[in-house]
Amino acid sequence: MSGLRSSTKFSLQFKLKIIEEARREDISLTELSRKYGIQGHSTIRKWIRKLEGKSYKLSKKTDHELKRRIKDLEKLLDHERLKRLAAEQMIEVAEEELKISIRKKSDSKQSNV
Repeated sequence: MSGLRSSTKFSLQFKLKIIEEARREDISLTELSRKYGIQGHSTIRKWIRKLEGKSYKLSKKTDHELKRRIKDLEKLLDHERLKRLAAEQMIEVAEEELKISIRKKSDSKQSNV
């Protein structure tokens, strides 16, 4: 009976986990195969082709996480913009009231300290 291969059945959840990891991580299919004891990297490639052709939502959690991350980054960006605007206004007020130049002139050279 040489030449017969044993086959292992993997759950859909496991396959989806592997596919998500393949997308997210900088890891080859061969490395993933070794990591999880899957016979051959082509097995994972077949799963990807098969499951992407169906209506499975492969990255539902990832989409949600990415949308949340985008919102968090947008809030952070808005906050940083406000901080920069406040700092610029403080500099303007200080320059006017103290009659000094705080901002560096664009044509001035940097010191070599």
